[in-house]
Amino acid sequence: MTAARLKQAALTLFAESGYDGVSLSEIAKIVGIKTPSIYAHFESKEHLFLALLEDAVHEESEKFALLLQQTEDKPPIERYYAAFRFFTDIDGLTKGQSFLKRTMLMPPKNVEERLRHEFIAYEKVFIGPLTALFRDCAGSETNEEQLERLLALFFAVIDGLLVEHKLYDMELYRRRQALLWDWLQEALRLERAR
Repeated sequence: MTAARLKQAALTLFAESGYDGVSLSEIAKIVGIKTPSIYAHFESKEHLFLALLEDAVHEESEKFALLLQQTEDKPPIERYYAAFRFFTDIDGLTKGQSFLKRTMLMPPKNVEERLRHEFIAYEKVFIGPLTALFRDCAGSETNEEQLERLLALFFAVIDGLLVEHKLYDMELYRRRQALLWDWLQEALRLERAR
């Protein structure tokens, strides 16, 4: 029970202030325990952080799988749009998703190399379903190189929008989101025509 409360408190703090902006004593204070008691549940602040990251990745991948399941009967382009919105509608994120996005944007230096591996594994969870979706949209004759281009473009667009969400007002963000969706559709048409 205490481990879950520690995770909940740490998740809120890390999502708001990042890894470096949070101390174990702050987490302990919120939970109502002494700082050394944390070590009965987590070896270090880093281990607590990585446990939260694992939870957040699992949450996001489950939500994406549910989205794909709920849109199974929709036309491929609508499913693709739903996937695009899943990654770019950033306003209604859970604390876990907010934590995940913040960590992607500003990874803590002391766990940066470990996070690189975690994010590659995270991305792999989405590659299969996205590739299948792109193939459905662009046509079954789409080759692996074309699918790789579409995947690279998709990840670059959603990563760019993640950064822009923090920089620009919502009106400009939504405009860019719509323009980039148009561009992604054009990329599908171009790949189909090759």
